[in-house]
Amino acid sequence: MPCLPINYTALAEASKSFDPTTPIYMLNLLKYRPQATYLPEHAALAGEPCTGPDAWHRYVTALGPLLPTGAARFFVGNVVAEAVVPKGESWDVVGINVYPSLDAFRKMVESRQYQEGAMPHRLAALEDFRLVVLDKLEF
Repeated sequence: MPCLPINYTALAEASKSFDPTTPIYMLNLLKYRPQATYLPEHAALAGEPCTGPDAWHRYVTALGPLLPTGAARFFVGNVVAEAVVPKGESWDVVGINVYPSLDAFRKMVESRQYQEGAMPHRLAALEDFRLVVLDKLEF
């Protein structure tokens, strides 16, 4: 299964009903490819053949300079067990990142630098991926 693209339309729609200046949390579910698979149009970034986790490290490295001020890793962990997961679905790593705003996140992922320099590594690294925008609830 190819790694899903970011749904820019969904992000734009969310900006219409959500205060785009409020901090957001991003739930990341990652399933690595055993071997990274770069698309032909991204061959110049492929370098030496590598594993999915290695290509993910390339992605994180390329992403670093693009992160908006105030963005941070909130939590990251390896999956230990899948207690309630549909049959056939599995994840290697789960992470939650915080961004200063939905607008800041959108600006980053919609930038040419992200789409040309970081995203190709994400697509090569991951067999499957989910990215869910979250608003922190205060109880």
